[in-house]
Amino acid sequence: MRSRNSPASAAASGKDEGAYWKAVKAGDFVSLRDAEAFDLELAAGKDAGSDYAVGEVRSFILRGREDGARLGEYRFIELTKDGTGPLYLTLAELEGAFELRLYFIPEGLRCGTRDELIDSGNTWLFLPPPDPEDFKSCDLEYAPYPDVPEVEETDSESGQPRSRKLLYSPAGSGKSLYGEAADTRAAAIITEYAAEAPPGEDPPSNPLLLVLEEGWMRGGSQPEEGGYLTILLGKTMRPGDIEHFPA
Repeated sequence: MRSRNSPASAAASGKDEGAYWKAVKAGDFVSLRDAEAFDLELAAGKDAGSDYAVGEVRSFILRGREDGARLGEYRFIELTKDGTGPLYLTLAELEGAFELRLYFIPEGLRCGTRDELIDSGNTWLFLPPPDPEDFKSCDLEYAPYPDVPEVEETDSESGQPRSRKLLYSPAGSGKSLYGEAADTRAAAIITEYAAEAPPGEDPPSNPLLLVLEEGWMRGGSQPEEGGYLTILLGKTMRPGDIEHFPA
């Protein structure tokens, strides 16, 4: 059995400060108290509240497009556990405020370059080009209300997975955030959406959709195939529902 350091008490932990979560590093462990939906979707039968090992930690520095001033940081903390796909505990820090979120890469929503997504028929993320017969994928604009394919949700009554169509609209300021990866300095764009259920249906268990595009920025040097897109679904987390155990 492995050993680990005990977490600090709630009063002294500083969980309500972004600096606390920036201290999470590869090799640490994280315990989630509110992970039932993710375990049902990623590995049925896993107990909520079990430990995850911290893998790769990646940070993206957000900057103003006009003056380049630092606006904030999005930090993606990879959480791994035997028998599941990775989760991403995300520190979203913008203009002095922060929020914790938990994301996963959903089955059925493909990741890849813009060209790869378009060639496979996944055009729902972008506005139609003026000329559908003559365009470059790097010139396409993100759709403000994307027609996202059906996503797998957990039925609130049966606890079983189900697929359903949700309604997505812009989240936050409604505008994409621009910056660069702290490790590679590659340009990056973060675009966020929030989902609602159709009238009369229960709310979605994972209402947040985040698109991270790396390696491309409008106005700069850009490959015609566009940047690489990672598509994530998730929800907000309360700091008190997460325990951090330093290695």
